[in-house]
Order: sequence, then structure tokens, then C-alpha cells
Amino acid sequence: MNEILNFLSSQTFKSDLESLSFTANIILAVTALFGLRQIWLFKKDMRLRNERAAKERAIEYATRYLTRYVELSRIPFVEMQKAKMKSYGGAIGDFTRSSLPTPVTDEIKKRLTLPGQLDANNELLVIASAFVTGVADEQTGFEIIGRTFCGAVESGYDTIAAFRNKKVHNYFEHIVILYQLWSPRLTRDELEEERRKISEKIASQPNNSISAIGCD
Repeated sequence: MNEILNFLSSQTFKSDLESLSFTANIILAVTALFGLRQIWLFKKDMRLRNERAAKERAIEYATRYLTRYVELSRIPFVEMQKAKMKSYGGAIGDFTRSSLPTPVTDEIKKRLTLPGQLDANNELLVIASAFVTGVADEQTGFEIIGRTFCGAVESGYDTIAAFRNKKVHNYFEHIVILYQLWSPRLTRDELEEERRKISEKIASQPNNSISAIGCD
């Protein structure tokens, strides 16, 4: 017993204890670093997965714009051609009803009631909402449809602004937010050219290719 007590109080035991404590601290530090690295790798993997998913959604909604929205927008455009009406060519203001010509012209009133006009605007709203809310990556979306989206909004400015007279929860809000985000990235010449291309592209489609709404 005395031998044990002597050993426990010896310098050798104290030295061994200090060495063991030092080793334990090293093991603990290494374990902590390994754990932190695993957490970092996990977060990095999750971030990459989320970014990839957001980019995939951006491609999905960009495709939806180029197919579903374009198809719906042909319907009122063809009706405009029949009535010899033109797309909106006025100034782009703050997207409120008061920014439109006063009083609202008869031509704008007619455009608001064209078959398919509200359906096209609602589809554009759904697409814009995906980018504004972060469901889809807006930078990827901009690279695919940025110019044509802004051109479409400018061509239909009157059909959007005419509904917007509320201070909060205004109609088509996400369309306006996305336009105001994307349009500063474009030059005026690019926007004007895109508006022209949209009109020519829709006008080139044969009337007999128009599908009834809901019969995709």
C-alpha cells in the first residue's frame, strides 16, 4: 500500500499524468477539428445541393416561360392583330394606374378584356414569383429569359399597371419586383430590340396553332 502511495506521489507519476493529460487534450482537439470539418463538409454539400436545385428550378421556370407563357400570350396578341391594335408603347413608370394616360384610353380598356390576356399575365406572375421568392435561382433565370421577360413586361405594361391601385399587396407584385431587379442590367437598346422581337415572333405564328385554354 505504501508503495502505491509513494508511486502516486512520485514525480514519475505526475509526469506520466501530465503526459496523459496532454495526449488527451490533443485527442480531444483533433476530434473537435474532425467534427467541425464534418459539419463544414455537410453544410457545403447541402449548399451545393440547394444551389443545384435552385438552378434546376430556374431552368424549369424559364422553360415554362418559353412554352406555356408564350403560348398563352399569343391568344390576346392575335386578337390585337385582328382589331389592328398595337402593343403598349408608352413610358414605363411606377406600375400604378396613375402612371397610365389619363383618362385611360379606350384602346387600353379593350386590351384588358382581350381573350387570354389575364391568363397570360397570371402565368407570368407565377413564373416571376418562383424567382422572387428564391425557389428558382434568379441569376440563372436572368441569363436565360432576362431580356425577353423585361420586353414582355414593357409590352404589356398597361395591362399590369391598370390593376395596381393599392398601397400594399398590389396585383402582379412579383412581376414588378422581378422587372425592377432585371431591367437595370439591360440597356434601353436591348429592351427595345427585345420588344420588337417579341412582337415579330408572336405575329409569325399561324392563327390555327392557338390551343384552347386548359387543353394542353
